[in-house]
Amino acid sequence: MQRSVVWKIALIGAVALLLQIPVEMVRGLVAERKQVRDGVIADIARGSSEAQKITGPILYIPWTRRIQVATTTTDEGGRSRTVSKEKIERGHIALLPHTLTVDGTIALQEKRRSLYRAHLYTLNVTLHGTFELPPELFLPEGPGVLEWGRALLVLGIRDPRGMRDGVQLDWAGTSPALFPGGIESAGAPSGFHADLGRLTDSLGKTAIRPSFRIALSLLGTQRLDIVPVGATTTVALASAWPHPSFTGQILPDAGTQLSADGFTATWRTSHFATNLAQLHQRCAQSKQCDPFNRHSLGVSFIQPVDLYQTVERSVKYGFLFILLTFAAFFLFEVLKQLAIHPVQYAMVGAALAIFFLLLISLSEHIGFALAYAIATGACVLLIGYYVGHVLRSRRRGAGFAVALAALYGLLYVLLRSEDHALLMGALLVFACLAAAMIATRHLDWYGIGADARSPAAAAVQESA
Repeated sequence: MQRSVVWKIALIGAVALLLQIPVEMVRGLVAERKQVRDGVIADIARGSSEAQKITGPILYIPWTRRIQVATTTTDEGGRSRTVSKEKIERGHIALLPHTLTVDGTIALQEKRRSLYRAHLYTLNVTLHGTFELPPELFLPEGPGVLEWGRALLVLGIRDPRGMRDGVQLDWAGTSPALFPGGIESAGAPSGFHADLGRLTDSLGKTAIRPSFRIALSLLGTQRLDIVPVGATTTVALASAWPHPSFTGQILPDAGTQLSADGFTATWRTSHFATNLAQLHQRCAQSKQCDPFNRHSLGVSFIQPVDLYQTVERSVKYGFLFILLTFAAFFLFEVLKQLAIHPVQYAMVGAALAIFFLLLISLSEHIGFALAYAIATGACVLLIGYYVGHVLRSRRRGAGFAVALAALYGLLYVLLRSEDHALLMGALLVFACLAAAMIATRHLDWYGIGADARSPAAAAVQESA
């Protein structure tokens, strides 16, 4: 191979690497715009309600133990004196439901600010089930007189600002008063609680199972989590949102239905599967609540292919686009004996880099699909017109534009595919390599640039 050809390939490679600078600048711009969008969404959440988590209900019962402690002292005269003092110990027990059923429907709405939008949801939910109170009520052992306090029913809400239209509570056929604020020692520091009175007065020789029913409307942003605190828990959620992302450590049952009209999902779990009873006791006693709160199930209301994520993915293919275009140029050079200057390579590469800038700027205003079509059309027409003059043939320019449009079309399908992106990308690269190998299968690479062409090279030129 002639030295001039080797230097030409090296120079083309250097131009391709230099064009990565504007491509990386566009990638940085995408990351910056995404950060601004996330900040706007967080600001919207701060002004309305953040992502919600429901914990409970939890039955919280404080107790006080009064112990008489006798202390004997001896004075200077050797006389002993016994003094009785009262020692007071305080504690509490926190019981999780024996059964818990959560039925909820979720309605979504969009809230816009400038170019950005956030998904807010309204959860209309009913929690019902039973508690099991054994006769001894897990009585703490020890001397003295034990006094039980007034029981509280606590429901934890991560952001209480999201509660709407009041809360309806039915406890064993009664409607106790509700108060704002959670109970930190119950494992639910924010939310609301109800005063149930002295439940211990109704305990007899057998366990009692009071029932409860809580109905509320809750506003949240982006994500909803539920801690399945019941010994047996069933959660059923339904929404018109077609793209749910199920999160948490517990996934829904196999009967979950997803369609363009929305989703319905059901979770079933127990303390045997989650160990939540022991984790909650650790949370209530030593305030180590992170393991307890991590055992949640939930759903996120997100787009399956985010705008900025999609543009960022397309920018990752920028170097591949430039490389394939330069490879096509080089094949024209060697097959058609045309001289293409490195500056002309750089001009076409710059147009390819500008495509991604057009894509991100237009997508924020008119959506990704239409922005992709407009950016593709502008770049294909510009490059096709320019290449037609570089290759000294309008037909070649039109053919190059068609090939470039097909490449952009394949990239769009690849970007829109979540499950087959890697497979399609690998097949695209393989197809381009196969086309290059087939086109140059008879090429005499040692004869490129020589004054006298070999018979094989001449045959290639004539057939081309």
